[in-house]
Amino acid sequence: MFYICSMTGLHILWFRSDLRVHDHAALRAVCHSAARDGGAVMALYVFPENERELDVFLMDGLRDLQAALDRRGAQLHLRQGHPVEVLSELHRQHRILSVHTHETPTQMQSDRDVEAWAMRAGLPFRVYQQYGPLPTPNDFFDSDSSWESFMAEPRREAPEIEVAANVGVGAWPDMDRAFAGSEQSGAKGGRAEAIKLLRTLLGAAPPAGASPSAGQSGDAAFAALRPHLLLGTVSVREVWQAAISARQTYLRSGHEIRAAMIASFIELLPSIHADKYRRSEPMRRRHYPAQARDRAVGTQMRLGFMEPNGR
Repeated sequence: MFYICSMTGLHILWFRSDLRVHDHAALRAVCHSAARDGGAVMALYVFPENERELDVFLMDGLRDLQAALDRRGAQLHLRQGHPVEVLSELHRQHRILSVHTHETPTQMQSDRDVEAWAMRAGLPFRVYQQYGPLPTPNDFFDSDSSWESFMAEPRREAPEIEVAANVGVGAWPDMDRAFAGSEQSGAKGGRAEAIKLLRTLLGAAPPAGASPSAGQSGDAAFAALRPHLLLGTVSVREVWQAAISARQTYLRSGHEIRAAMIASFIELLPSIHADKYRRSEPMRRRHYPAQARDRAVGTQMRLGFMEPNGR
């Protein structure tokens, strides 16, 4: 790895709801673009203009991401403001060659704004799927198998970033001012915490003498991990594969209640992007059995995988 001056141009890796380096399609793609077309990789996070939208959970995730990038030869560049304004300034100063990012859980106006800006500037703007495949007219109302196939794809190992940009990493926001008068939850964020929580949820046995409802336990596990999934400190694919493996282990050892809890947890995973690709209610009722109507797409439990990648 070596840092390069900005004169050769930048390939922007725009982090948003994907604060990790493992199983990161945009990271691998931006490294490929830099190797093929020349230029340097710039890892970018854009803080909102309103500092009061920040929280400790987000900052934990960003600091873990910063450390993971540093181990792979890159720096996390921080900017604040509207994404189009930030990218426009970078383009004027350093010449952007391409912009790569992951999809977010819900439709974002910033996506449309950046896409329109990139089109006017004649720049490639690539958005990569991380919650499931894009629906097509043929499978939009019957996507169980396509979603499962997407989740069963091999996880992408984090690559080394051979040519990394260093164009001024920027400053962290004034957190004291951002948190003034706000209520902060005690939940810890970051990749390491997400992996620790996932292993606890899938590996810890229920309390002695307890026989919790499988559905309630699955809901509780999903609720605990959901903030990490929304921020992308761990990918849905990593969680799905780990849960499939854990469920099969419990079934082989005869722990059917625990296996049922994990099955109900797995069924909830597609709801992360339910608002984005929502099915019409009449088709949902026709497609799902009654007991699963209010759940997201059900998954078949048939494959076994290793535990998620570490940091």
